[in-house]
Amino acid sequence: MKPFRILLFLLSVFAILLLVSFFFPSDGIRIHNKFTLRFVTPEEIFQKDAVVYKDISEILSQSLVLYDSLPSVDVLPEAADYTNLDSSRSNEDSLQINIHRIEFPANDSSILFPFFRQLKRLNTTGELIRILHYGDSQIEQDRMTSYIRSRLQDRFGGSGIGLRPAVSLYGFQLSLRHYASDNWKRYTAFGNNDLSPEHNRYGVLASFARFTPYPEDDIQKDANSHTAWIQLVEPGRVKSLSGKYDLCRIYYGNCTEPVMYELYTDNALFDVDFLLPTTGVSEKSWHFNKPPSDLKIEFTGYVSPDFYCIALDGKRGIAVDNIPMRGSSGLVFTKIDQSMLKDMYKALNVKMLLLQFGGNAVPYIANNYSWYEKKFTNQLLMLKKICPGVPIIVIGVSDMSIKEKDVVVSYPNLESIRDALKNATFNADCAYWDMYEAMGGANSMPAWVNAEPPLASPDFIHFNSTGARIIAEMFYNAFIYEYDNYLEITENQKTSSRK
Repeated sequence: MKPFRILLFLLSVFAILLLVSFFFPSDGIRIHNKFTLRFVTPEEIFQKDAVVYKDISEILSQSLVLYDSLPSVDVLPEAADYTNLDSSRSNEDSLQINIHRIEFPANDSSILFPFFRQLKRLNTTGELIRILHYGDSQIEQDRMTSYIRSRLQDRFGGSGIGLRPAVSLYGFQLSLRHYASDNWKRYTAFGNNDLSPEHNRYGVLASFARFTPYPEDDIQKDANSHTAWIQLVEPGRVKSLSGKYDLCRIYYGNCTEPVMYELYTDNALFDVDFLLPTTGVSEKSWHFNKPPSDLKIEFTGYVSPDFYCIALDGKRGIAVDNIPMRGSSGLVFTKIDQSMLKDMYKALNVKMLLLQFGGNAVPYIANNYSWYEKKFTNQLLMLKKICPGVPIIVIGVSDMSIKEKDVVVSYPNLESIRDALKNATFNADCAYWDMYEAMGGANSMPAWVNAEPPLASPDFIHFNSTGARIIAEMFYNAFIYEYDNYLEITENQKTSSRK
């Protein structure tokens, strides 16, 4: 075929496709409700890409994380190049950087004052208080929580990683390695779990574990005893207050007969005894003169108790617990036995709750999220009822991207879900921190993914460990900003009262 005819053929094909593009539905044609057939529009052919991603260079230029080595987190990759940043900035709190303010109903920041009073008195009371950080997969592997914990413990005292389940979905965390025998069974109040007990006594982590099945799952009692173990190891290359603890407590219940335990610290036998039968929640505790770097507990019995959590803490100061609930939208708390939850919160001396949810509602695009606002309001009201006087801060959903044709853009329903969360928070008289706006707002996630080095995963949903630390730093700065405002207010009140 002659070149002229080839050119004529190609031009004819292009003309036909261009003509089709004028008449093809802009939203595509749905086929068998499984996929949508789309066609490029004339505007997409002749116009430049209209999607503009946010510039996050100012956020990065102000971040301490990028050039200061904090003890509770991994070292940045060697390839990281932030030589343009002001590396002379100290690691102390700076209230002029990365301050995206916490929001309050009627701008009343006194919501947080009960917890701030606890912080201020820590040096004199010598007690151990704790913050529970609940969230979805965005906080798995101690992301975000590890940074918040490290900064708070450094300023207010305390040590230890806090609450751990008997068995985890993942063995590695930024502050600790968690190993367990393979005969544990995990029961959760959230996510897709085929193991469902005939009760709702899940405890403070909304989950528990057993090394034998439930009696109702076992028609005939096993005549043989069973052994299971848990091992918690401090990562050797990370020097952290989170990895140092001198107090270990186990919370268990539904124990029908004695179960023997052997506790080893740094490969040496520390204690041998029995967990005694109980119908409620019981605590077994150990105190160490020297923080162990390797803790192992073996259990032997015919029937397993329900193990709710292990607490690895200092004897005083502040504990910050990482409680990820993969797949949860934060609507799980009303599913848990409220009396039990109240008792465990009291026993653990919980003084603040952080709830970080919303991401798992995003893929289900709808026109209205009033249902989510109502249900999340109910969660907050229930928590406030069982722990009166304990402030709650809701950390909102992050930016998340979906692919549209050849570009990634923010989910169209993100701001609706953000608004539903914020409305629910204010309905329940709680505080709200807008992570979506703090990270840059619409179409900011691609900037985090494409940063050098990357600060988020290629799924355009989750922060990686470095990005999570930057976001956690921003939250910490906002939190400390409010705390310092509280100190100023109380000092002014004292001054006024003397006059």
